[in-house]
Amino acid sequence: MSQIKEAAKLSNIDREYTAKDVQAVLKILTGEHEKIGLALLNYYARTDLVPSSGKTMNRGRRKYSYADIVLLCWLFRMKREGLPVNRFRRGIAYLRKRLPRLYSNPTDMILLTDGKNLFIKHRVEDREGIAEVLTGPKTGQYVWAYSIGSLIEEVDRVIEEQISKAA
Repeated sequence: MSQIKEAAKLSNIDREYTAKDVQAVLKILTGEHEKIGLALLNYYARTDLVPSSGKTMNRGRRKYSYADIVLLCWLFRMKREGLPVNRFRRGIAYLRKRLPRLYSNPTDMILLTDGKNLFIKHRVEDREGIAEVLTGPKTGQYVWAYSIGSLIEEVDRVIEEQISKAA
């Protein structure tokens, strides 16, 4: 994790990561339940599912941002739940735009999906919106409620562990 060692002085949201760094973090976060190869990460980037959006380059490719890692981890978890990842293309763009807000107060944010649509709600401020998703016109469909805050906390923990190993 040489890139992580160099970025140790930055805040998590400002760091950038090589594909190998992302692969290592995702393997830990998914508990090795998912086969995460560099080819799969490159495919997701090439097809704009989760493109690497860092500002710097490594070996001719953009590095991954912190938001990319959070999105990829969430995507692999939804995949493990049996949801087809390609259904989340619009949702991922929506989530990427809102990640700075999520990061500033992650424990109060809930991610809801019915397998097609994606909603980010504040558990207190958006109670009515959460109720609408759970009981509204799409009642009867499965709805996943996912605490995005716990995911962000896990990502932070793994990155900090990787930094301390590299130091």
